[in-house]
Amino acid sequence: MLWRLVRWTGIGLLVLLIGVPVVFAVAFLGIQEASERQWLGQAPQHAAIDVRSREPHAVALLDVGFDSLAARLKLIEEAKESIELEFFIYELDESSRLINQALARKAAQGVKVRILVDFAMPVFKLAPQVARSLEQAGVQVRYYNTSGIARFFAMQHRTHRKLLVADRQKAIVGGRNIGNDYFDLSTHYNFLDSDLLIQGPIAAAIVDSFELYWASDWVTEPKDIAVDETDAPRINLLGNRTVAEERISAELRQHAAAPRFSTCRDTHFVTDYPGSGVERRKVYTAIAALVQEAKQHIVVESPYLVLRDDGVALMQGLLQRGVKLQFLTNTLRSTDAFYAVASLADSLDRFALENLEVWGYDGRPLKQNARPPASERWGVHGKRALFDDRTVVVGTYNMDPRSANLNSELIVICRDNPELAAAMTASLKARLAQSRAITGAPGARGYDALIEGADPDTIFQMRMVRPFASFLDFLL
Repeated sequence: MLWRLVRWTGIGLLVLLIGVPVVFAVAFLGIQEASERQWLGQAPQHAAIDVRSREPHAVALLDVGFDSLAARLKLIEEAKESIELEFFIYELDESSRLINQALARKAAQGVKVRILVDFAMPVFKLAPQVARSLEQAGVQVRYYNTSGIARFFAMQHRTHRKLLVADRQKAIVGGRNIGNDYFDLSTHYNFLDSDLLIQGPIAAAIVDSFELYWASDWVTEPKDIAVDETDAPRINLLGNRTVAEERISAELRQHAAAPRFSTCRDTHFVTDYPGSGVERRKVYTAIAALVQEAKQHIVVESPYLVLRDDGVALMQGLLQRGVKLQFLTNTLRSTDAFYAVASLADSLDRFALENLEVWGYDGRPLKQNARPPASERWGVHGKRALFDDRTVVVGTYNMDPRSANLNSELIVICRDNPELAAAMTASLKARLAQSRAITGAPGARGYDALIEGADPDTIFQMRMVRPFASFLDFLL
């Protein structure tokens, strides 16, 4: 995902070669646009941005993509009044068609259905012509941040939030977008990801935050986007199912595992405000507070590991206090974003010096997956952490400057739930068992472990962009 975004913002590399003044000229245009659209000195206050509840919530970890798709379809099928979806990526493939068909059926029954999708051009698929068929079926569609390349900085701000809520009572949040590669269905490359299924009052707060985004000045209706009808995608989103879709649907009915619920009595939802500006980023502050509270052990999974200086300082403080810290991220073989690995490669000496324990997933299918793997190459995509074997965090926040500075993110924190913590521990151990020690652990092999198994073309691409990694890591 990130590599596709970097390909678009990679124009910064080209501009850099032409001349640094041009970069600043483009950036200035971006700042002007952001100023026009809610770049405020102080973010507004809204109750839905930070909500903590001590009422019992039923929670379940959705660790397997196939099961997560089944859970999404079940939430949609059981909805009686309203369904809200917000995603960074909304692909046009078998999984999205199954979801779209389910949404259309509910809309026909009078359920209010709304989709908010980010308009990041390199990964954007839900074109106005496509959205029209959903609108005709009664599904409302909106786009977030349609800024173009001329407004470079404004374009960098995205909603990276991923949520599905039914009837303000049940929600799924986490790292998965809508697409085959998030649900173990791609024949080329799949993500090992993680979501949290939540039943309880926090779901209403998630919807309230959705309303804040839906009503913001950053949102545009598809009908307001100029399109060339001759380029309209020849895709029938709502027609009869294909053979592949029928097969997937049958497998979901027969083989998808039911969620294993436990009870969380301290559930905390935090999200960022819509709009640009560091003052609107609240998730980073919440994560930093959790880090500072840690006493013994933190395990973090993130597909990209690009730490800001203040993030490194936080980690140094932990290590000085004797808190064990482990990172699980991607190697060059397992990543979908070689540019992010180039930045990580540039940081290895510093991480080794600080004794940060970094592990890289080796790219093979996870041995514990019950279904035969659809592809030979897999990468971690979960955005989650486990604190002191007691506190679970699942959300959309990557360990990179883009999540800290530019994107709108969300997290859900569940404190003191032994069952959920045990499920997270088992999941992380399974992925760590198929990972290589890069720094800070016995047998760590640094750069060699990072690039082992990657194809020569990817290694070449990574080496080509590595000289620019530190200069442009704020875009990652």
